[in-house]
Amino acid sequence: MRRRLIALTVVPLLLFGTAACGDDTGAGKKAGGDDTIAGVEVAGDFGKAPEVTIDEPLKLDETQTQVIQTGDGNPVVEGQKALLNLDLVNGTTGKEAFSTFTQGTPYPLEQVSEKAFFPAVVKAIVDQPVGSRIAVAAVPEDGFGKAGNPQMKIGAKDNVVFVVDIVSVEPTEVLDGPEGEKAADLPKAAPTVTEKDGAVTKLSFANAPKKPSDKLQVIPLIEGDGPEVRDDSLVSFDYLGQVYGSDTVFDESYTKEPVAFPVGIGGLIKAWDESLVGVKRGSRLLIIAPPELGYGEQGSPPKIPGNATLAFVVDILGVDEPA
Repeated sequence: MRRRLIALTVVPLLLFGTAACGDDTGAGKKAGGDDTIAGVEVAGDFGKAPEVTIDEPLKLDETQTQVIQTGDGNPVVEGQKALLNLDLVNGTTGKEAFSTFTQGTPYPLEQVSEKAFFPAVVKAIVDQPVGSRIAVAAVPEDGFGKAGNPQMKIGAKDNVVFVVDIVSVEPTEVLDGPEGEKAADLPKAAPTVTEKDGAVTKLSFANAPKKPSDKLQVIPLIEGDGPEVRDDSLVSFDYLGQVYGSDTVFDESYTKEPVAFPVGIGGLIKAWDESLVGVKRGSRLLIIAPPELGYGEQGSPPKIPGNATLAFVVDILGVDEPA
C-alpha cells in the first residue's frame, strides 16, 4: 500500500531497454584522479547539464569509467534507492539521446542493482558520494545490447556515454519517532491523532468540521530541529492516511519500517510535495489535502473515492543532507 502515495511521471521506461534485464558482461573501470576516457570530454558543474564532446565515432575496446567530480555527501549503497541526473550521448554520432537535466527532474532509481539498471552504471556509482559526477563510456553489450534503442536513435553497434550526477541517497540517520517540541496553539477544530505505544493508529474527526476546507492545510504537531527537507531528495517517513471524515485507515507505515520517498520531483501526491520542503527532521505534520492535491476526480479505488479530501499524519524521520 505504500506505493499508493506515489504517482511517478518522470523518466520514460524506454531508458532501460535491454539493460534492465541484460547480462552482466561489463566489468567497467573506476578511474579517478587524472584518469580520462580517451575521446570523451565532459565540462560543466555538478547539477547543471553537462557539455559532452566526443571524438565520434567513439572507439572503445571495453567499458570505461571516469570520476569527473567527487562529492562529499553520503555514499550510494547497493540495494537501496538513489536519485540520479542522467545525460546519455550516442558515441557514434555525438548527439544527446536523453537527459533528465532537460526534463527538469532527476531519475528515482528504486534499487541500486545490476538487475534493475545498467550494470556498468551501477558499478560506477556504488560507494560514490552524493555530489559526484561520473562518466561511463559503455560498449554496446553494456549499454542497450543487440536491440539498441530505436526511440533514442541508438543502434546495435553504437557505443554510448552516460554522465551521472548523484543527487541524493537514502538517509543514513533515521529516527525511531518524531523528536522536538509540541506545537503550541493548535487549532481546536482539526482532526486529532490517536496513538498506542507511541505509534499513530488513527485520526479522529469528532471535533473537526463536517465539511473540509477546499484549501491545503498543513498543521505542525511537533517541530523538530534536524536538517530540513529539500527538493530533489530522498526522505524517510512514517505516515498514516484516512479519507477525511472516515474511520478507515487506507494506508500507514507505523506497523512497518519507514521507507524513503523522493520529495520534489512529482513522485508524491502534490499535497506532500507542497508541504514537506523546508520541514525539519523530527517533525510531525497533519496534512489535509483537497482532491486536486490528492487523487483528484479519479480517486484511487477501492479505498479512496473520487474527489476525496485526505488527511495524513506524517513524521519526518530521515533527511539526506546536501553534499
